Amino acid sequence: MTAPQRPSQTTVAEWVARFVATGVPALGDPLVLPQDDEENADAFIVLVHLRHAPAAVYLQLDESMRWAATLTERPNDLTGTSLDLIALGAEVGAAGQLCAYLQQRTDAQLAPSP
Repeated sequence: MTAPQRPSQTTVAEWVARFVATGVPALGDPLVLPQDDEENADAFIVLVHLRHAPAAVYLQLDESMRWAATLTERPNDLTGTSLDLIALGAEVGAAGQLCAYLQQRTDAQLAPSP
């Protein structure tokens, strides 16, 4: 039995473009960026810069074919109004929706054909 085929950076970039085209509010402009990885020449992350905080969320496919989201560390406290907090929550929620979409697409690609 062969190991499951990871989606390529090109494939994930197409999936991200399709998701962005659905018009999810607060998502921003996710980027699919290559990573330096000696073991995997096609290593990449999906990066979502947040507008309401000096931080980003990056999405990465792990060894078990699960998409994981990481909120980058911020150097300072963030103070804002209730509206700022609601907007930040919407951005993080949109990144979560993208992560779920990528997992769904990955699972579909890995599913055995009937």
